[in-house]
Amino acid sequence: FLCMSLRLLPLLLLALFIIVIEGTVANRVIDTHKNFIRNKSSSTMSTNGSKKRVSIQAPADAPTRSKAPPRRSMGPRQQSLPAFTPDNYSSDEDDKFFHGDKKNAAALTTTTKKKGDDDNEETTPGSGWTNGQVPPQFTPTMTLHPYTRSGRLMLYSHHRRWINFQSSWSRIGKGTTELDAVHKESSSGQSIMTGCLIDEAKTVRALVAQLCECFYKHGWATGTGGGVSIRVGGPSENRPYRIFVAPSGVQKEDMVGDDVFELDMERNVVAPPKTPMLRQSACTPLWYVVYKRVPSAMCVIHTHSMYAQLATLLDPTEKSDVIRITHLEMLKGVGNHSYDSVLEVPIIDNRPTEDLLAEQLDAAILKYPKCNAVLVRRHGIYAWGDSWEQAKAQCESFDYLFETAVKMKGMGLDSGVVPVSGTYRDEDVEMDDGGSNSPPAKRQKTEEGPAFNGSSATNNDADLECSDKTDVPIVPRDSKVSSLF
Repeated sequence: FLCMSLRLLPLLLLALFIIVIEGTVANRVIDTHKNFIRNKSSSTMSTNGSKKRVSIQAPADAPTRSKAPPRRSMGPRQQSLPAFTPDNYSSDEDDKFFHGDKKNAAALTTTTKKKGDDDNEETTPGSGWTNGQVPPQFTPTMTLHPYTRSGRLMLYSHHRRWINFQSSWSRIGKGTTELDAVHKESSSGQSIMTGCLIDEAKTVRALVAQLCECFYKHGWATGTGGGVSIRVGGPSENRPYRIFVAPSGVQKEDMVGDDVFELDMERNVVAPPKTPMLRQSACTPLWYVVYKRVPSAMCVIHTHSMYAQLATLLDPTEKSDVIRITHLEMLKGVGNHSYDSVLEVPIIDNRPTEDLLAEQLDAAILKYPKCNAVLVRRHGIYAWGDSWEQAKAQCESFDYLFETAVKMKGMGLDSGVVPVSGTYRDEDVEMDDGGSNSPPAKRQKTEEGPAFNGSSATNNDADLECSDKTDVPIVPRDSKVSSLF
């Protein structure tokens, strides 16, 4: 075997040498092919069909270009902005930017499209400058506009922070006085929309998202809980109702208008959300109960407020079907009530799923038509109003009252009991002959019986008889012996 191996060794060495030579030749052929492809791509076709080499070198007489200053990276699809310091930016610089310029407004629109998308297709839901896509037209003038004096004047003089489709909002009272605190409906001014239903739908969708973010910050919509629905249109506008509802399972602080459903009064989907794989909120059946039972309602809010939940537990037996609150200033904010009114908020028991609450909610609204909210025990609250502004204001007022009731309970006070004192009453003011307020006259001391601990009160045999079960026996003052009972 050793002799055979020595005879085959030269053959093995020869084969190894041939393999190395072939590999070297193959690498050279590949390099030659790459050079050929590179030279071919750098040439262009001339007018007579022949190819000529295009030089990429700058001509000798071309002016020299100064080296560009280094630019700090701001992420993909973003334009680098010069560093801002108070020395190189004027407080009046933002006056040069005209907010009504359509060209500038169009420049702010960013599109995020996938490869092969058509120009007519919608942008990807959830994209935008908040996700890192700052448009190239974002200049320091626009970026720093709210932080200068003139910019703040422009912002707080003309631009509201809430997205809206009407000019203003105010609560309307009973009409007895200009400052009437008892209101039943609200006014939202004039429409600021152009009459385009598509523009209105886009605005309402964005408003629903903004309200959900606001309630999340209040702590009312944690864990994707709660929701908002807004109704527009109706017979007063000679068009059918449209109801915009928040979706289920979406982080309320991150919701966008593209997540919102548009439905009709029969719960048919008129326009689905652009974001795929969403479903309607579990609150949707209950919102429709309110809209059908309260024709004036145009917005319904559902929150998982902590104090709304705790207010349903003020009765330790958890059998009460109502919570009563009176003599608090914020009663004026819930509609149909004033400071000295007795607010009765109905409470319904919770169920495994929210759609099962529909019949209970309907019965509570019929039983307490004066109240614009219903509490769900160990759950939260449903509140509504004849505009989204009124629904929001009333929901905030209800939560304030529930917090007060819970804290009053901790102080040993009952929020549903009329206070004996502490509230101004006309009958408590006594007027003298001159018409001016005077302190009450000092009551004269009268002898209606023996004074306590007086000499005539030493005989207390009647007290020892205990004729009344509530009487406590009193030991005679002269007694020296303690009695053991």
